[in-house]
Amino acid sequence: MYFCGNITSPYMKKFRFPIIVTVVIASLVLLLSCERTQPLPTIEITADAFQFDEKLPCEITYSDSQTEFTEEAKIKCRGGSSSGFPKHSYTFKMTHQQSLAGLPSQRAYILNANYIDKTLMRHKLCFDLFREMNPVKNLAAQCAYVNVIRNGQYAGIYVLMQKLNAGALGLDKKDSLAMIFKDPPLFYGENRLEWVQEPGNYFQQNFPDIEDEDMNGYLENVMQFMIHADDSTFAHEIGQHFDLENIIDWHLLLMFTNNGDGVMKNFYLYKRNTQTPFRIAIWDYDDAFGRDGEGELKMTKSLPDFDRCLILNRLQNNPYLDYGARLRARYKELRDNGIFSKKHIEKMIRANDKLIHNEIDRNFELWPVDGIGYYDASTYAEELEIMRKYLDIRIPQLDAELGYKKR
Repeated sequence: MYFCGNITSPYMKKFRFPIIVTVVIASLVLLLSCERTQPLPTIEITADAFQFDEKLPCEITYSDSQTEFTEEAKIKCRGGSSSGFPKHSYTFKMTHQQSLAGLPSQRAYILNANYIDKTLMRHKLCFDLFREMNPVKNLAAQCAYVNVIRNGQYAGIYVLMQKLNAGALGLDKKDSLAMIFKDPPLFYGENRLEWVQEPGNYFQQNFPDIEDEDMNGYLENVMQFMIHADDSTFAHEIGQHFDLENIIDWHLLLMFTNNGDGVMKNFYLYKRNTQTPFRIAIWDYDDAFGRDGEGELKMTKSLPDFDRCLILNRLQNNPYLDYGARLRARYKELRDNGIFSKKHIEKMIRANDKLIHNEIDRNFELWPVDGIGYYDASTYAEELEIMRKYLDIRIPQLDAELGYKKR
């Protein structure tokens, strides 16, 4: 207790300077140790070949500061338009269920290259934000950053992603009405056939296996209801088909992030059991926070067109529903609790940057910022600033549009 007050004795004055120096040094050491980050976990892939159309045998060796193991697996390259980028994404399935990088234990994972997004954050930020908005009803893949080694060669920083299967989405597999569809062209309405990717599975059923039970007809009936029900019937029954709290949060996230791609696609549609309505789990959000899905700078020059989306069009224009009021009330709640705020997103950006900033230069030495597919040569730091500037523009726009006034 003497050290906390004035040092008055000659003896203490003699040692005051060494004590102060010691305290300062100790404080600096503590501060530096707090800022020190753990190295990223590593996933090493050893395979004879990699293909887009077939999973081939490989070995997956996972290591972090506490554990290391090797699993037999099968792997393939993945991606639609992103398949043309030099840094490829992968999906792999191991022989045994394992937890990688702290994610929920699974056999199957996705390694997202995130090539077009030089922040390597947009997917992860949006997924984390959506879950935070409502942890019970809003599901999205949990993610972690890893270094990838491919056949002994460094391949860059990847986003390891939870695979959104029946287990991750909490389905009761024994229930006859438990189902998952990935990117179903449901909200195109009668124009859906123009967007069918799998003619024999036009709503892209993911669970159950379509050979065991085809649920496309069930979803077709839901779509026909949305198209043909009169306004009164639609207002009365839409909540039986869709969880409107989840739909409102999805709608607001699209607005907040300015994700035009996500209005019609980039989601899983799932139904846990007979009693629960359909919910949306978001997927593929690189069209967000100032860039579009191809990496072009857009900020707010273009905004999502919600009228072209069957369900949002009907919800917004139904005279028997208070959807607009509910949308505004939910936005107010998210602004008041700080989830939709620049301060909060900035905190999330800093947290992700802390995880990868020690490795970011190494990643871009391999995948240069002026490489194939980019519209400009902006750096990682400049990309983070784009996201911050986007928030400065978009939040006031939404406040005005949705009538929010800060308390």
